[in-house]
Amino acid sequence: MSFKNIVSQENVIKLLQGTLQRKRVPGAFLFIGEPFIGKTTTAIEYAKALNCYNPENFDSCDNCISCKKIDKGIHPDFRKISTDKDVITIDSIREVEEFLSLQPLEGNYKVVILKNAEKMNKSAANAFLKTLEEPPSNSLIILTCENMDALPEPLISRTFRIHFRPLSLEAIKKLVNFEDKNQWLIKLSMGRPGIFESVDFLKKIQFFSESLQLKKGKKSPWKDNEELKWWLDLLFVLLRDKICKKIQGNSCYEYLKINVNEALSIREFFILYDKLQEIRRNIDLNLNKAIIWNHMSNLLRSVINE
Repeated sequence: MSFKNIVSQENVIKLLQGTLQRKRVPGAFLFIGEPFIGKTTTAIEYAKALNCYNPENFDSCDNCISCKKIDKGIHPDFRKISTDKDVITIDSIREVEEFLSLQPLEGNYKVVILKNAEKMNKSAANAFLKTLEEPPSNSLIILTCENMDALPEPLISRTFRIHFRPLSLEAIKKLVNFEDKNQWLIKLSMGRPGIFESVDFLKKIQFFSESLQLKKGKKSPWKDNEELKWWLDLLFVLLRDKICKKIQGNSCYEYLKINVNEALSIREFFILYDKLQEIRRNIDLNLNKAIIWNHMSNLLRSVINE
């Protein structure tokens, strides 16, 4: 793959190739956007373009030894750091610092991709600030994040921020090949094509439908923050569906078979939507899941018919 194969992120690619053309690579990028829309894939392609032996038009050749090593994750000047048990600890940041302190061995740049940067705990974020203040020469850090509000402002201010957008339905259809009977899954993906490679999407939808039982005394259905995010994202689809139905007279996504109180006004649906969005924005602050479940159950009882 190369930049040419990244779909529907033309503005992002234009910005990134502009830095290569002007030879003004920043010390750190912050890639912001929903999960599964190509942030990490684009970061890898940028690392390849920086270190490619045979670059063409400010893009990688996608075929040289350097490109192939980065694709396989075995290039000595490339690292991808992910969360450990849903958190990025100071040990991971120290690993980044040690890696960047050395000069490149085979490429032009040492490149680190730090996925889900908002998962850094306080100690990790404070330590990482020092690295961003004085990044080593010939090095690049690419942070990816879904929720910029969960990052410290001093950290954000030291990065070159790039926003990714969800893909259109037509763009996703070019990337995934479903039978006609399963085309509705593309709509429920909400512009995130990577969802189909990363999880069993049908199982996620089934879990959502089964867990949306609001009986008093029921325990929280989520095992971790990521599952809670999934659950809320599907709930947003359901609410948007009902709002569209009230405004347009037809339903855009009639695939979540949930019995909803149709007597509610559009205003009441929007109020609920805003309250749930506030919960979604603060999930990474490690809110108590039992309290969240009780709060949301109370909010949803006026909407969901048992």
